[in-house]
Amino acid sequence: MDLATISSFKRIGMGSFATVFVSEGRGGVVLKQIQDPCKDAVAMLMKEHDDLLTLNSVCGGSSQFFQLPRAHGSYTDYYSFAQEVGIQRTEDMGLPPHALYVMQRIWPVSHWLATSIRDFFLPQPFRDQPPPQLLARLYLGNGTSRQGSRFVNTENFPLSADRIERLGLPADKIAAGMGQMLASINFKAGRDGRDIEFVLCGHPENPLSKVPFYECIDFNQMRPHGGSAIVIVSSMVSNDPYYPRPWSPQWQAFADAYLATAAEANESPLAHDVLQKVQSHWEEKNCHSVQLC
Repeated sequence: MDLATISSFKRIGMGSFATVFVSEGRGGVVLKQIQDPCKDAVAMLMKEHDDLLTLNSVCGGSSQFFQLPRAHGSYTDYYSFAQEVGIQRTEDMGLPPHALYVMQRIWPVSHWLATSIRDFFLPQPFRDQPPPQLLARLYLGNGTSRQGSRFVNTENFPLSADRIERLGLPADKIAAGMGQMLASINFKAGRDGRDIEFVLCGHPENPLSKVPFYECIDFNQMRPHGGSAIVIVSSMVSNDPYYPRPWSPQWQAFADAYLATAAEANESPLAHDVLQKVQSHWEEKNCHSVQLC
């Protein structure tokens, strides 16, 4: 990958762990850079890059409904990155000197979908503005969303099951895709899937395309599960509210895809145990929440 024409960077996202910058010279890639340059954070970032390489090798491919961003290289500090891509040390690129890795960019949802999201779900003041640049989190664990909220995060917009269906998106296929990807991570890569996210976004090769694109992102908290159903279930319930619930219309599609993918890895008994435990957890939690117990 030739990055030699990179000229400047712009921040497009920030969390407690890392900041994501896009190259204005090469918009198809982003840099994910840690906020705190301590050794533990550097090690975590390097691990995330390596895990993403592993996931692409064993969980990627066109057969997956949810795709994975490609990882392009990791660097323990900004200066080693700058040296490799030919950026002069005297140039101010606007980046801290912290560890980073380069990966494929996740593009905002297409213009026509962003327009529909604005018109259907955003408060009135937003409807007189151009459609926002946004990623949408796919929250099948939420059957419905509160309407009329004055607080809107257009960078990470939540799409509950009812919103997904109103947009005409395939909720059952999305649920099956979640089950397929999670099982691939659990049983082909041997990771627990903690804190992974499922998003609706733009097509990586043609961000102007009207075709919806679906990606699985954020792998910095993922760990080996050691064959423990309890560890996998813990990671699933901590990812609330992405996965459908046992009483939701999308649950069967999710469970069937999870079990089918586990069978490909000869892990059917563990997968059945996982689903039984997570189903019991969510049903008990729901029972308490509606005060039926």
